[in-house]
Amino acid sequence: MAKSGGIDLSKLSIEELETLAKDIQTEVVTRREAERERVLAQMRELAAGLGLTLEEVVRLERGKGVTATLPRYRHPDDPSLTWSGRGKRPAWINEALAAGKSLDDFAV
Repeated sequence: MAKSGGIDLSKLSIEELETLAKDIQTEVVTRREAERERVLAQMRELAAGLGLTLEEVVRLERGKGVTATLPRYRHPDDPSLTWSGRGKRPAWINEALAAGKSLDDFAV
């Protein structure tokens, strides 16, 4: 007599057992996906607290271009605009410098 969580499995037909197994597998997949999304949201929140995106954190973890991926300068009105200080200056930096601002005004 096989019992599982109060269900007497020995009383179920093969078809009922197969349906139950499929339902269980669907529930497991659904719960894993919900947990994955919850953890990803927490990770994004932690990264944002450091002024990074989750993608930047992943690049750092993989060791690809650490200095190039960390922003050294950030636009004050649009935090999605960043510059590492390497390569060609973005237009928003050039415009701000032409208007009398300094790079220190945008330092992260």
